[in-house]
Amino acid sequence: MKARTQNQSSNSPDQQGDGEQKQAQKPKYQEFQVRLSSGEIFYLLALNSMNAAYSALELSEDRNCKLLDVKLSDEW
Repeated sequence: MKARTQNQSSNSPDQQGDGEQKQAQKPKYQEFQVRLSSGEIFYLLALNSMNAAYSALELSEDRNCKLLDVKLSDEW
């Protein structure tokens, strides 16, 4: 078993800054409400409204229903 040197296990200031940038660049998921013609309401997480719309369309096809509405859950 090889011993780690102090340089390998410690983080330099540059490496710490990269970690903070990566955390800041994490994708932000939003909750969307999906309403189908069957009267069912579903909630899904998506990165943006386009992804939510495609996912909602797939859901409606799987359930043999028409897609009526997709909107942000916290929209008024």
